[in-house]
Amino acid sequence: MIFLLLAGGLFQSLMPATAWMGLSKPPVLLAVALYYALVHSRGMALTAAIFAGIMQDSMSLFPVGYSSLCFVVFVWVVWSVRETLFRDSLVTVAIVGGVLSALTTLCLYLMLRVNALDVHLPAWWVAVKMGGSALLGLATAPVVWWLASGLEHHVGLTVAEER
Repeated sequence: MIFLLLAGGLFQSLMPATAWMGLSKPPVLLAVALYYALVHSRGMALTAAIFAGIMQDSMSLFPVGYSSLCFVVFVWVVWSVRETLFRDSLVTVAIVGGVLSALTTLCLYLMLRVNALDVHLPAWWVAVKMGGSALLGLATAPVVWWLASGLEHHVGLTVAEER
C-alpha cells in the first residue's frame, strides 16, 4: 500500500493540469483508495483512503484532512456495496472512478464554502472542474486498478481467485 500511495502521489504531482479540464489533475490517489475499497478489507481500504487524502492535501492548498474525509466517506460507501458491483470489470472501475472524482471535487468545494475560507468560484467553473475531474477519473481509475492488481498478483500479495 505504501508503495502504491507514494508512486501515485508522485505521478499525480508531476502530471500537468490542463485549463480546458478546469485545471484538474488525474486523481491517482483516489484511484488507489478505490482499488483498496474494491479488493481489500475495510480496514485496509479506510487506511489507504486516509493516507491518500493526507498526501493529496499535502500537495495542494487545501487544509489537511478535507480530502481524507471525502475519500473515507466514498471508500466506505464503495466497500459497503462492492458485493453488488462487477469488481473485476474495468468498465465498473472507470465509471465509479469518474463519479467519485467529480463528487470529490464538489465535496471539497462545498467544504471550503461552508467553512468560510473565502472561496468565491462561479458555478460554471465548478461544473467545468467537476467534468474535467470526471473525465480524468474515468481514464485514470482503470489504469491504476490494472497496475495495482498486476503488481499485487506478481508480488504474491493476492491470489487471482481472491479478487
